[in-house]
Amino acid sequence: MKFYIEFNPCRECKDIIREINENIPTDENSKKFLRHITYNHTEVVQAIIEELPKKADKENFPWYG
Repeated sequence: MKFYIEFNPCRECKDIIREINENIPTDENSKKFLRHITYNHTEVVQAIIEELPKKADKENFPWYG
């Protein structure tokens, strides 16, 4: 799943993005960036949550219910 988000990156975001762009992207770099966004940019997390479906289909997600 891909999300295209617009937000004002902080200095640490810019450093992580620069590091990813200058080197070969790795899962560890992606994890680091996602962890940073999750804990430091609640507006981004909230925007993603708003884009997700509001109700889960119980047939597709048997762990609900």
